[in-house]
Amino acid sequence: MLRRSAILLTHLVAALVPMAIGWNVRDLPHFFANPARAGLIAAICGGAVAVFILRIDLDPLRTSGNTTKESRALAAMAAASVLLLAFLSYADHHHLLEIPSEAARWFGLLLCCAGGVIRMLALRQLGPQFSAYVTLQLDHQLVQTGIYAHVRHPLYLSLLLAGPGVALVFASKFVWPILILTIAFIANRIKVEETLLAKTFQGSFRVYRDRTSALLPFVF
Repeated sequence: MLRRSAILLTHLVAALVPMAIGWNVRDLPHFFANPARAGLIAAICGGAVAVFILRIDLDPLRTSGNTTKESRALAAMAAASVLLLAFLSYADHHHLLEIPSEAARWFGLLLCCAGGVIRMLALRQLGPQFSAYVTLQLDHQLVQTGIYAHVRHPLYLSLLLAGPGVALVFASKFVWPILILTIAFIANRIKVEETLLAKTFQGSFRVYRDRTSALLPFVF
């Protein structure tokens, strides 16, 4: 319980502190003056409470074998994500690369909330099999229930929704490069993961792949 709480707190701090610093901690009342920005913080905190109550395991570091190269890539991505949150908040405060639309902010908040819900459903279904690495755990099972009965990669779907969603909450035109980079990352990871799953589970995975969608039911 203590370890799980520490991991959850780390995730929460990594999300909230960069936004506060990027905006300027002395002017946080102005940050919360916008209801979409305030809604994002409420959604993040509400999600953290739900994760704690449901005892969802967020540990991303489970792995097997030599993952030094992948560890470096994941560390770089984590650092970039923190810096990006700070930049988006800073840019919004100083009206840089701004999309002049409150509707865009609310749409972004909707994407973030949808992404958060999908992520929690996926993590709860995966349990201790979850890892940020492309790897399999000891006695790994091919999960085909819950949200995985319809979508093979719901965690990547949540990223596809929440990443650009955060940029829109901050009304940033930076949403477009974020979307392009997110799609490129997801496409590569899906290819690598499905190659590993097909090699490991063989016929079972092929049957599962044929009856499900990669990201969006009935679309892709």
